[in-house]
Amino acid sequence: MRQIWVLAAVIVAFGVAPAMGNVGIIQGSMSNFDVFNETTANVYGAELELEGVHSAEVTKTYPSHFNNMVKTDYTNGATFGTRLTFSGYNFDPVGYIIPTVGISTNGHYAVNLKGCEHFGFSVSAQPTATRYFWTDQPGNRIGSAPMTIPTATWTYVAPAGGNPAVMQAVLVPPPPPPAVMYPDAVWVKTFVTELTRQADLNELISFDPDNLDPNNPSVAPQSPAEVEAEWELLPGDSPLPEPDIQIHDVDQSIIRRYEFYQYTGTYDEVHLPNYQFSGGPLPADAPLGQFIAANMVAVNLVPEPSSLIALLFGGGTIAHSAMRRRK
Repeated sequence: MRQIWVLAAVIVAFGVAPAMGNVGIIQGSMSNFDVFNETTANVYGAELELEGVHSAEVTKTYPSHFNNMVKTDYTNGATFGTRLTFSGYNFDPVGYIIPTVGISTNGHYAVNLKGCEHFGFSVSAQPTATRYFWTDQPGNRIGSAPMTIPTATWTYVAPAGGNPAVMQAVLVPPPPPPAVMYPDAVWVKTFVTELTRQADLNELISFDPDNLDPNNPSVAPQSPAEVEAEWELLPGDSPLPEPDIQIHDVDQSIIRRYEFYQYTGTYDEVHLPNYQFSGGPLPADAPLGQFIAANMVAVNLVPEPSSLIALLFGGGTIAHSAMRRRK
C-alpha cells in the first residue's frame, strides 16, 4: 500500500528586527501540497505528523476537501511533535477519494480532482521530520508505514574565511518504521530559481506554462533553462545533498522544484536498488518509470543581524519587488 504525495512546497521564513548584513537568516516553514490516494482502501481522512514542532507553532492550515481539522501535541519517547487530523471528507457524496495516480498536477489540478487531495500548513519552526497517512472511516491509519516521498531540509552556512554565505539543501527520505525495509528508491529531477523578494505559500504550486492562471500565480521553477540536476537516483537509506547556492545581498528567496519518478528496477534483500547510477545522461535502458510527484521547497531569507540580540521570532514579511530568475 504505497502512498504518493504530490506538489509539496516548503518555505522557511524569519521575521527579524531591521539590521544590515548578508542575507541569510531563516526560520520556520510552510508546506503546500497535493496528494494522490494510491492505497487499495477507501479514504475518509488524513493525518500529518510534524516532528519537533509544538501545536502552538502551527500558525495556519490550508483549506481542503475536509470539514474538520484538529491539531494535537504528541510525544514518542524523547521526541515530540504535532499531529494534524483531517476528517469529514466533503468533495464527493461517495465519501472517499477515488485513486487516479500517474497524472501531473500542473495547474493546481488537485483542487478539482477526485482521487487527489490538497493540504497545506505553516509553522514557526522547521520540522525535524514529516510523516503523512491516509485514514479510514473510523479514523484509523491505512497501513503502518508513512508515504515514501522525500522532504528537503535547509541549512544556512555563514560567510567565513573569505567564502560567501551559502544555502544548503538535503533531500532526506523518511525513516522507515521498525522492522520495515527501506522505502522505494525514486528518480529525481531538480529545478532551481531565485527571487529578489520573499516567496509566499500560495505561489508554490505547479503551473501549465501554456495556460497561466492569474488567480493562482506560481514562482516554481520548471522550465528547461532552470534545470539544476537532470537525473539523480535517491535510494531509501541515505540523503541526497544538493549543490550549494551562494547568497547575495539581493537574494530574498531560493526555490527548488523536485520532480520524482518511479524507479522500476530490482532491489536487494533490504529493498535498496541494484541499479547503479553516478550522474550524467540517463541511459536508454535505465529503469525509469512514470511521474509520481512534484515537490516545491523554498527558503525565505532576511538580512543577517549584527548580533543575536536582534533576532526576533515572528511571521515572515513579504516584500513586493521584482523577480529575478537564476541564470
